[in-house]
Amino acid sequence: MYKCLKCNKEFKYESEFIRHKNRKIPCDTPKKEYKCEICKVQFKCPFDKNKHENTNKHINNYNKINNNGNNNINIIGDNNYNNIIHLTLNTNSFINTDMSYIGLGLINDIGQIYIEIQEKNYLNNYDKVFLLFDEVINILEKLHFNIGIEENHNLKILLIFPALKQRVYENLILEIDQTTKKITWKSVNYETLINNILDHLLILNNKCKNKNFINFVNFLKEYLVINKESAEELEPIINKKLSQMYINFNIKQNKPERDIKFSFNEKLQEYINYRNQECTLMNGFTPDIINSQFNT
Repeated sequence: MYKCLKCNKEFKYESEFIRHKNRKIPCDTPKKEYKCEICKVQFKCPFDKNKHENTNKHINNYNKINNNGNNNINIIGDNNYNNIIHLTLNTNSFINTDMSYIGLGLINDIGQIYIEIQEKNYLNNYDKVFLLFDEVINILEKLHFNIGIEENHNLKILLIFPALKQRVYENLILEIDQTTKKITWKSVNYETLINNILDHLLILNNKCKNKNFINFVNFLKEYLVINKESAEELEPIINKKLSQMYINFNIKQNKPERDIKFSFNEKLQEYINYRNQECTLMNGFTPDIINSQFNT
């Protein structure tokens, strides 16, 4: 028999045990509650919640709030619209990503991988960065680019013009103003994106406090952010890894391939349309995009 030390579940066959260990959502992940703030109803899974939001009951309650206000919900003055959008929002801002989907076992495993790679003296530090960043991709795929965790779809890594030799990307992070409840996608440069992601990983480690994992993050930050020379040299390959991850995510969602345009104006319009589709949230709302060079 094979026993999982995280959940104590036993398996007769090793293949079943391996499949259990490699599941997208770790077995020790706390169960998440899904609640409609407008109708005050709880659900067992996001599918049921999404189904509820298309019912007449939910739509009628939504319209009542929109037209008449609701004394039980803080909707006042010019913030009325933003509050309603926020109440129907099923997506967390990037800074408020639900981290519970990453188990302590994965943090410990990555800490051990860091030690093993650092002991490979035949690798130079750039090679070590390449290998270790695959573990960052692993976390991002489980946390932000997991089809089953739509509330964490708050990060976009968009290839601007496909089929060009020199690839250019736009990185978008979802933000929600805590005062006005205004929801926006913020366009950030590569350095800011990497900084945000690595800081994100340190927050993941708050409960576990694995020193090797901290060293893993700090090592990547040294070569990808702090040391400007190495950061510039490594940027193309890191961008390629991030972009491929996002492309794979779209493939899993069965999204169609993008059209290849030839004139600049056609390319730009195709990208704007593509970006709008990617930035539309689960409740159908498309937030404004700020700080972008491609706003029309």
